[in-house]
Amino acid sequence: MKKMGLLVVVASLSLSLAAFAAETSASNQGKAPTGPTEVAKGKVRGVGRVDPATQQKMLTEQLATFQKEHQAALGELQAIKTLAVKEKATETATALDKLIAKHEQAFQKRVEPLQQRLKKLEAVSKQGADAAPGATDKAAKKGMRKSKANN
Repeated sequence: MKKMGLLVVVASLSLSLAAFAAETSASNQGKAPTGPTEVAKGKVRGVGRVDPATQQKMLTEQLATFQKEHQAALGELQAIKTLAVKEKATETATALDKLIAKHEQAFQKRVEPLQQRLKKLEAVSKQGADAAPGATDKAAKKGMRKSKANN
């Protein structure tokens, strides 16, 4: 009886997570973009380009939000799995392991493009930072040459 109740809880949790994911993706179609990746890709009409630093900040915030949501979902599944193990419901625990792995793969698939975009923005930001000191070094050397010529 306990195993049946546990299976019902697992099934309803899984269905609610799937429904949430479907609802989130369906609600974002045809509406104004809310995420930084959509803004970064220039999908927003009437909005100028967003500077790389702002894009970087927005992506970092979005990744943190996704991570929190993912950890909350995994925490719930892990709690149910712990209960299943305690009740010696090995089939349920195995099913939960598979469900956890499935959620982990979906999370990685969702986050990977954002992480790649963030790395590109960091590289652009680093190149910009490296270019600026080089320009000042040239100006400093030029100033030193002038001061030597005056002496």
